Amino acid sequence: MNMNGINDVYGLGELEAAGSALIEAHERGHDLGEWGPTIGERMRIARCRLCGRLVWTVRPPGEETWRVGGNALNADCERGFRKRPES
Repeated sequence: MNMNGINDVYGLGELEAAGSALIEAHERGHDLGEWGPTIGERMRIARCRLCGRLVWTVRPPGEETWRVGGNALNADCERGFRKRPES
């Protein structure tokens, strides 16, 4: 039986950063998808399912704290913002 909890996968600082980003993006109307690892274990990105804007969390080398950013934190959700034209 696997008894790993969420803290065994993600550190507390990363969870706090992701939660903060999720709330801020949601307040702007975004519906973020799953967080995916992009650069080792120090950076993750989530994309809005509706408009495609991004939110990221990153822990710079040599630092203990996580930072958040991305265009989904600075703009309201506009459906189809980055939608590819249908072929």
